[in-house]
Amino acid sequence: MKKLVIITNIPSPYRIDFFYYLQQNVKDYKIFIIYASKNEDNRIWKVNKEKISNSYFLDSWTWKIPLHGDIKYIHFSKGVNSLLIKLKPDIIVGSEYNPTTLQAVRYCRKHGVPYVSWTDGTLHSERNINGIQRYFRRYVIQHAAAYIGSSTKSQEAQIAYGADPDKCFVSFLTVDLDKYIVAPKNRKGNRILFVGRLTEGKGIDLLFKALKKIEEPYILTLAGSGPEEKNLRRLAEELQISDKIEYLGYLQQEELKWVYASSGIFVLPTRSDCFALVLLEAMCAGLPIVYSKYADGGYDLVEEGENGYRVDPFDTEQFSKCLRELLQNPEQAVLMGKASLHRIGKFRFEEVSKGFMDAVRMVSVEDNGDI
Repeated sequence: MKKLVIITNIPSPYRIDFFYYLQQNVKDYKIFIIYASKNEDNRIWKVNKEKISNSYFLDSWTWKIPLHGDIKYIHFSKGVNSLLIKLKPDIIVGSEYNPTTLQAVRYCRKHGVPYVSWTDGTLHSERNINGIQRYFRRYVIQHAAAYIGSSTKSQEAQIAYGADPDKCFVSFLTVDLDKYIVAPKNRKGNRILFVGRLTEGKGIDLLFKALKKIEEPYILTLAGSGPEEKNLRRLAEELQISDKIEYLGYLQQEELKWVYASSGIFVLPTRSDCFALVLLEAMCAGLPIVYSKYADGGYDLVEEGENGYRVDPFDTEQFSKCLRELLQNPEQAVLMGKASLHRIGKFRFEEVSKGFMDAVRMVSVEDNGDI
C-alpha cells in the first residue's frame, strides 16, 4: 500500500472531517496528515479528537501580519524534513505556498517524490501579494506534478501561475453536510443572517449601508465576534438601524445550526473570500443566498437567480435591491431556499474526494511509468 502525506495549516474541523473520510474510504493509500501548527489564537474551534488519525503536529514559530483589521498567520515549522524522512511518503499533497510546503517541495525534489499542489487561493484573494510571494507560487507550481483547486476560481489561479490545465483537478472545499442540514424551525422570512468574523474584510459596513435604504421590516442577525464589532455598533447608530440588528457573538456549530434554521435570508457582503464555506452551510439550511462577487466559492455554489443573487457590495443600490426583492417576495425566497438545498449534493465528501484522489492517482500512475 502506498503512503500519501497531506500537509496543511491547522486542524480546522472541516479539514479534519474530510481527512477522516479519506482515511476511512480510500483503500489503496495509507494517509498521514501533517499540520504546520496546532492552532491560531483567533480561532475558537472545537475539534473532534476521535477523528484525528495518523496525524502529526509540528512545532512552529508564527508570524502575525495585520490585514484588513484581521490577522494573517504564517507558520515557520520545525522538523518537516526529518518527519518526511521517517514517514517515507510515495506522494505528498501540500496545501498553499507557505514555508512548510516549501520545505516539502524541496524534500520531494531531493528524493524524487511527486508533489501535488493544493490551494484555496484565487486571483482576487491574492491580488495584493508581493513579488516574493508570486515567485514562490510559481516555484511550487513549476515543481508540482499535479494540482488541486478548491474551486474553479482556485484552478484559474493555478493555471495563471503556470500550471498545466491537463493536470488540474477541482476538489471543492466543503463541510460534513449532514452536520448542517436542518429543517426550518421558527423561521422568520425577514431575518437576514450573517455568519463570520466581524472584521473589515467581511464588508458588514457595506451591508449596513445597503440596509439603510430598505423600508421593509427586517432584522439582521450577526453570528460571530471580532475586532470590528465596536465600529459596527457605532456605524449602526449613525445610520439609525441599531434597533434592527442583533449580535449573537461566536457560536459553536450546534448552536449555529439552529440560527440557520430560524433565518430567512443569508447574506455575505465580503470584500474578499477564497471560498466562503458559510454559503454552503446556509444552503444546507435551505436559505436563499445574497453574496458578494468577491466570495469566489459563490461562483460554484450559487446559480444566479435560482438559489441566490451575486452583488457588488460597493454598489449600495444593487445590494439593497436584491435584499428588498427577497423581503418583498417571501414565496420566491422559499423557492430559492429549496433550490439551495437541491444543489448541495456535489459538495458531499463522496463527490469532492474524487477530484482530490484523481490528482493523486494520476501522479502515482505517471510515477510508475504506466502512461
